Amino acid sequence: MFKKLGFFLFAMGVSASYAIAGGGEPECYAQCDDDLVQCMTDHPTAPGACTKIHRMCTKSCDPYLP
Repeated sequence: MFKKLGFFLFAMGVSASYAIAGGGEPECYAQCDDDLVQCMTDHPTAPGACTKIHRMCTKSCDPYLP
């Protein structure tokens, strides 16, 4: 229970930092964060895979990143 709450707060902090940094559309980053939370809920034993997918998603949100 506490791990899920902690992860949710972490995900909220990540989304806030992306919103402040700018770059892409905020809706895109919000969708990536929602997907991350859903992945962690569905697969709690695979946090590494979920974070990798989240990184790839957020990278695709910013058209200026290589």
